Amino acid sequence: MSWNEWRSHDLEAQFNPRTAVGVDVATASLDLWATQSKARKVELTGRFDLPYGAHQLMRFDLHLGAADKPIIINIHGGYWRALDKADVNHHMADLAKTGFGLVNINYPLCPEVSLTQIIEHLNHGVEEVLKRLDDAEQQQPIILMGHSAGAHIALHLSNHSNLKDRLVGVVGLSGIYETELVRELSVNEDVRLTEAEAKRWNCVTHMPLLGPAYYIAVGGGEPSGWIDQSWVMASTLRQRGDPTEFHVCGGLHHFNLVDCISDGAQQDGKRLHEWMLNLYC
Repeated sequence: MSWNEWRSHDLEAQFNPRTAVGVDVATASLDLWATQSKARKVELTGRFDLPYGAHQLMRFDLHLGAADKPIIINIHGGYWRALDKADVNHHMADLAKTGFGLVNINYPLCPEVSLTQIIEHLNHGVEEVLKRLDDAEQQQPIILMGHSAGAHIALHLSNHSNLKDRLVGVVGLSGIYETELVRELSVNEDVRLTEAEAKRWNCVTHMPLLGPAYYIAVGGGEPSGWIDQSWVMASTLRQRGDPTEFHVCGGLHHFNLVDCISDGAQQDGKRLHEWMLNLYC
């Protein structure tokens, strides 16, 4: 059901993952991400911190994969206000084991910039990424992947004109898609989402590209309201006629969901990896 129907059930607990899992669990999870990412960076043999703009966070990492595997452009989460591409290097290392080409992209964060500016910056980033891929003669199909705020961004980036004939899939992991709800949460002190922006960047009313396949996943241990965000998005895509997979991952919460689903050796991860590979048959 829509986020409005959760007003009497504590919106903060439903739609703020750090509140939902608890500060201690969230902190421990993110600390583990940072530690594992630092240790496993050596498994990634590509190029790091390629610029797509003047801002220090307008950078991306490029790791070329097998010629017969898609290229994943990954957008990290953090409610548009936190985290860094370096925090998910261990997820990139897991994806690299399957042979995917990888682009792990950073972006300036709120409150320094607005959500509108983030998406504008990343649209330019996509152009630069595609130029680099063309220069490297990497013509494989593209999959956009994002977690949390990154899932929201990935759906909007799907409409980039340069991706129209190349984008085969979009993966949204535990995303927030009805952006009006953000204005009701404490995180909006940083995000500073205006009413007009919230309406403009709602993924349900401003849909992603028609044509690619969609994989919408969420942790089974997440709050019901947050699970509903993914269900509403998947249902809307299906109603439009898009090929859409919706998957609830066991009892996983907002953070260990990404650990599991990035790893092709785990059941939820194997399912996603096979789905992505089948897009390039």
